[in-house]
Amino acid sequence: METSAGEPLSLDDAQILGLESDAIKGHTGKLIVLEPDAGGDPLSPERLRERLRERIDRLPLLRRRIEIPRRGHPVWVEDPAPDLDWHLAAHDPGAPLGEAGFRALAGEILAERLDHSRPLWRIDAIPLQGGALGLVGRIHHALADGVTAVRTVAELLWDRPPGGEADPAGGAGAGPGGRAAGAGDTPQPAPVPGAKPPADRSGAAPAAEHREPPLLVRLPGALRRELRPGRDTPLDRHIGSDREIAWTVFPLERLKRIGHGGGGTVNDAVLAVVAGGLRRWLAESGSAPVDLRAQVPVCLHLRDDDESIGNRDSFLNVELPLTEPDPASRLRTIASETRERKLDHDAEALYAFFHALGRFRPLYRGVTRVISGPREFALSVSNVPGPRERPTICGHELREFCSFAEPADRHALRVAVISLGGELAFGLCSDPEAIPGLNRLADALEASEAELEEAMR
Repeated sequence: METSAGEPLSLDDAQILGLESDAIKGHTGKLIVLEPDAGGDPLSPERLRERLRERIDRLPLLRRRIEIPRRGHPVWVEDPAPDLDWHLAAHDPGAPLGEAGFRALAGEILAERLDHSRPLWRIDAIPLQGGALGLVGRIHHALADGVTAVRTVAELLWDRPPGGEADPAGGAGAGPGGRAAGAGDTPQPAPVPGAKPPADRSGAAPAAEHREPPLLVRLPGALRRELRPGRDTPLDRHIGSDREIAWTVFPLERLKRIGHGGGGTVNDAVLAVVAGGLRRWLAESGSAPVDLRAQVPVCLHLRDDDESIGNRDSFLNVELPLTEPDPASRLRTIASETRERKLDHDAEALYAFFHALGRFRPLYRGVTRVISGPREFALSVSNVPGPRERPTICGHELREFCSFAEPADRHALRVAVISLGGELAFGLCSDPEAIPGLNRLADALEASEAELEEAMR
């Protein structure tokens, strides 16, 4: 979509922009590690900047910046010549960094706010040990949701196969509907009024002939399941502006076997891994496990085969039974919950409900404050499909590809999952003053996955 001067932000995008604060920066993060070439040489930032120059003109999204007039609403304006020396920043840490140093620096970068006087994206290039190059990318969630961000990374950076296009995303990393559930990688407001309502299909029905009942029939059940208060949780912490990250990677086929063994999907297995990891991590920290609710963003772009670049996100709230000691029972409970929500199309019903509620602005604002609170959900677990095959960038293979989502006040931990060539990377992000020790949580996720795999044999 071409950007015209003074194009108003959609209500979705404007609401996301309005979430910014001293603590919230509003962007989603992507981390890439590129292997050296056959001769052991790293990809140079200069060559990568050439790639950006070759492709930036075909990506109008990356030439958008926000202008906030003294009166009126924020608008998008086009920057005809983005400063690529700024948008691709080459770091010189003195010596190539190891994993711990790279993880620490990436956390510092993700804690920095993007410059609103420029298009709202940036890539930081960092030399790593062994001839690798680390990239830490940020794109503001007002500019793109999680799915659009992945598509944009692919179009900007991936090498294209002869006669073809880069593969931005595949069917891996399926969400509650068997397709990608990942949407926002920034703390999510409720679906915003005034946005286009979803088409009357989910793209995710478990049976081909399943007919979606009318909204008024579906809505009471959706509200009862999704918008009910929960309990206090150990993740209910106020956050500041610092960030800590960690990640771990699992073979997709293993998670498929786990999910199918419990009568569910890959995303059910993802949620069960998170549940078991949190149970183990809290116990090791001296906290008793408590059942908590995970909010799973749902991207209606994917549900409706909609390739527009704005935000069209909804959500599901799924109970994670941390008090259940048996890993197979945890998985079956999660699969049962998500199956009910799929059959009744809760995500679409919620989107339509908030779209209608927005006609009554004071009521809408009050309701969204309540449903965004820590009693409604404790953490967000997003899941975005990445490339089916392992791509290259300027001939250099991707070793790592991870996604990181911002925590929110009183939702101090975020889990963002993304697929890459047969693997799923779990990216963890928190404020270390609120939720420290993410490396221990990554270890606990690995133990949880092994426990589930054993239980499903």
